[in-house]
Amino acid sequence: MTNKRIGSIILEGAATVEDTIITGDSKGSGIRRVVAEGTLQDMDVENRNRRIYSKADLVPEINGPRMKELINSKEFKGECGHPLSDDLVRQQTIDPKLVCVLFNKVWVEGNRVKAQFQGTNNAYGEEFNADLLDGCKPAFSLRALGSIENVGGKAYVKGIKIITWDRVIYPSHKVAYTERIVSESAIDGSPVHENQVIVTANDPGTIINLNESDARTVISRLQRESASLDTILSTFDGIMDKVGLVNENTILLTSRFGEKIYVNLENHIDNLIMDYASRN
Repeated sequence: MTNKRIGSIILEGAATVEDTIITGDSKGSGIRRVVAEGTLQDMDVENRNRRIYSKADLVPEINGPRMKELINSKEFKGECGHPLSDDLVRQQTIDPKLVCVLFNKVWVEGNRVKAQFQGTNNAYGEEFNADLLDGCKPAFSLRALGSIENVGGKAYVKGIKIITWDRVIYPSHKVAYTERIVSESAIDGSPVHENQVIVTANDPGTIINLNESDARTVISRLQRESASLDTILSTFDGIMDKVGLVNENTILLTSRFGEKIYVNLENHIDNLIMDYASRN
């Protein structure tokens, strides 16, 4: 039986930060909190990794309920570099200990994805804030789930599910940099740290292919989230032998006698993988 590929985790640019060392305390120094604005990426333009994100595919994700909920709750954050692990759960997870940037607002302007952002309330966020004050222009790189399709000889990313934009050193989209500071306010300082930055010039990014077997990691999540699935399992308890994921909208139940039942999932868990990422 073949293990069909169902998509990929796409990391646009893979510069990372490692070996963080807390070196001191700047409490009482009156560090100013900065809110900045910049471009996260452009659309319908081939990036340095020779991939294209179309506006038609990306905008519905930006305007989708997950993005709105995370922004409204001030929980849409990016990490200091993409995760190094190929583990599916790790790639889908935004680790609160490693975040450095909080996105206050994300919108589309022409063919660009724009954002207002600030440093998070941890050591990485304080470094991000200090870099802005020093005149640095932090860059950003998309972390997403999707599939790459050849259209007219070009590599288009389809079926996009945004996880976040992480801070990187050399972005795959040439325009993905901080552009200006929009406001400042004085705050007390917090621990500062040094880190080792690993940068690869012309980094093609990372593609982590997801197979059907990866779906097993989210089956238990489906059982908890889906009222339809819960009803079916309760009704046929003791008869059903296997539960499998056909796609993000459909579950296949197989009985001990070989009968197959397809269960369509509710709209609120159509975006299952992203829901799993945001809650874990």
